[in-house]
Amino acid sequence: MADDKVGLGAAAAALEAELRRFEQVAELAARLELKSQKNLERAARAAQDAAEAQGRVAQRVRALVEEIARARERQEAQAKQLEQRAQQIQSRRELLDALLARFARLGNEAAEVNELLKQGGRVDEAEERLGRVASSAEELLRDAERDGFDDAVRQAESVRQQSLSARNKLKLLREKKN
Repeated sequence: MADDKVGLGAAAAALEAELRRFEQVAELAARLELKSQKNLERAARAAQDAAEAQGRVAQRVRALVEEIARARERQEAQAKQLEQRAQQIQSRRELLDALLARFARLGNEAAEVNELLKQGGRVDEAEERLGRVASSAEELLRDAERDGFDDAVRQAESVRQQSLSARNKLKLLREKKN
């Protein structure tokens, strides 16, 4: 068995080949008419060959069972790794969902500031709220960096810059009026 291929398929193929050889020799032993010395000797030789082939079949069955056990072990190891990865994915998904919820709150706050300005609200209040949005965006940016969400970092930086820009424009507008 030193020249055997390794693996489940190879072990199954080797078993199948050995079974065919066994069946051929066993059929020959059963088919020979036992009416002459020559046929008796051939039948005895065929029966002996069949017995030896049966031993090789048993070896091939053991090899196949061992390969099945190794395949099961590999599958179980992969399943364990997959379960751990699924937990990591779930944890990361929860972190990202929390970041996205914070983004949504920032968007709502910015929309409220926009609505306040459309309704002729106080510029100083809008300026203050935009400052809070920028500050929250900066905090969100740090959290996204810490958690390794690069796309969220870019989005948070964009929101922070837009909020600061809008706040500065409101500040300039207020200064022009005064």
